[in-house]
Amino acid sequence: MSLESILTCPLCNGLEQVTKKCPACGDSLQDGGRVENYYGPYSPYEEVNDSYASGENICIHLLYCPSCGWDKRVGVSKLII
Repeated sequence: MSLESILTCPLCNGLEQVTKKCPACGDSLQDGGRVENYYGPYSPYEEVNDSYASGENICIHLLYCPSCGWDKRVGVSKLII
């Protein structure tokens, strides 16, 4: 089995939760999912493609604040399971 086939994103798979606070208002940030999911109407249903990221071991997520609208893209390190 290759290493790529056992790497998984902890946020995508519910293994971790976002615990960061919004730098603008202090409310809890929410995970908006993979940035790729916002590229088009069918993006969430397409096969996952990590080639655009700065390495195959990173999953780019959108973190956002539901209170003030602040958002940021963050790289989440994939885990070997």
